[in-house]
Amino acid sequence: MTKGISESYLVALKIHSLNMDNIDFKYLTTIVFTSIFGVFGIYHLLSFLVLRHKITLYYFVLIFGLTLHWILYLISRGPFSESVILIADKATLTTAMISTFGLLMFTKSYLNIYQNSYKTLATIYKVFAVIIACLPGLHILNNIITKIEWLNSSFVMLAAILALSTTLLSLYSGIRLYNTKKFNKYYLYSYTPYLLGSILYIASWFSQKYYNVDTDLAILSTSILVTFQLILFSLLISYKYKSIEDYTIKMQVEANDRLTTEVEKQTKHLQIAKQDLEYKNKELEKVNKLKNKLFSLLTHDVRGPLNNVGTIVQMIESQLEESELKEITRKLKNEVTERISMVNVLLDWSYKQLEGVTLDQQMCDLETVLTAIKREFKRAADEKSITIELNISCRDLLIDENMLKVMLRNLLSNAIKFSKKGQKVILSSQIISDRVKISVKDFGLGMNTDWHDASKNNNNHSARVREGTSGEKGTGFGLMITKDFVEMNGGEIICKSEINKGTEFILSFKNSANEQVKPHI
Repeated sequence: MTKGISESYLVALKIHSLNMDNIDFKYLTTIVFTSIFGVFGIYHLLSFLVLRHKITLYYFVLIFGLTLHWILYLISRGPFSESVILIADKATLTTAMISTFGLLMFTKSYLNIYQNSYKTLATIYKVFAVIIACLPGLHILNNIITKIEWLNSSFVMLAAILALSTTLLSLYSGIRLYNTKKFNKYYLYSYTPYLLGSILYIASWFSQKYYNVDTDLAILSTSILVTFQLILFSLLISYKYKSIEDYTIKMQVEANDRLTTEVEKQTKHLQIAKQDLEYKNKELEKVNKLKNKLFSLLTHDVRGPLNNVGTIVQMIESQLEESELKEITRKLKNEVTERISMVNVLLDWSYKQLEGVTLDQQMCDLETVLTAIKREFKRAADEKSITIELNISCRDLLIDENMLKVMLRNLLSNAIKFSKKGQKVILSSQIISDRVKISVKDFGLGMNTDWHDASKNNNNHSARVREGTSGEKGTGFGLMITKDFVEMNGGEIICKSEINKGTEFILSFKNSANEQVKPHI
């Protein structure tokens, strides 16, 4: 009896020992494969953090979901309380959807399935992604709030169908896009272990859930297949990155070659343009020299003879006694004088328009200049019985003397022209604050002070030219050239006028003298 009991005890002990060995082996293999999945997940997470490529992120999500799923499998088979095992069992749907979502997005990214290239297929992927992302949330809400068992079972069944459908969709995408890109065919080859593992796992899950079949061997086979697939996918991603790197380098080299060619082309165009510009500059320089020579000839051959004609006419008039012929001579002299004045103004204006004209600013004695200008216009003033007065309070000014004389000739000519017989014109210079002001003031007809606006449109200046008090005519360029010459010397021109009361033009320049010069008496 004792012997029978001992033998029975030993048999039971052996059976228990075998069961314990079986349990340890299953746990050991599950822990090993879970660790492998975790290592692969960490590796691809670090790859994403370094490379910042979405394909490594999606692959990390896929492995992360698998790792969590295997951890829950350990919990559900381990020495834990029923509540913990129940929570682990409920959470398997979420982890399954995480790995399914990772597989879906990894395939879409690897095969370059985008809306603009594969519209229908990209839409299917988008719909799958939305359903897979929403299903865990609905499952969790049902377990927490409504707790409807049949609805929970429906969610679990839908999750299994989605996992299998995603696997088949990935397979179909690999076949459909097999020849579109170099690495797509390798995707299909390396995908085979995952496809077999997914089908085997889903089949074993159904068998265990609905038929209570032992699935340990199926789980082990699935773990081996998934591990093999992880190795293949990791190698595939590495080779694809190498291909992307080589392609990027090739594109950069081609871009650099194109850029070099374009730079050489543009450089050649610039050299041709430079040569053309140099040739045109030389031609322009020749034209300018010719223009300056023509201007010099014009100044010498036109202004000089006209002045001689005026002198001859004046001599003839002085030799004639009072008669009709002398009156004709007097009119001829006036006409010649007006034409000389007109030519002088036009020549001054033309001189100003010449390119390359530079200022020759020197310290100028204003008393000498104003006195010379008064003497130059004495005859024209005497003919109208006009007195020219000088009021010089400042004698020194840094300015281009020739330009200053042109300004004063134009202003004094206009003052005499628009003054009546017996009136006077005042030429003055003074220092006010830090400005030297030269004034030409008359008491004649006056004028509208909008002459500056008229000077902006050279085409309309002739419409604004008025006749003087004795019918004198002008060109209308006098004030325009005066204003330009004033500004070239850094000054400004100011006009004060009242109709029938007179006009005053003030030329204002910066005082460049070191100290104020005492008024000359």
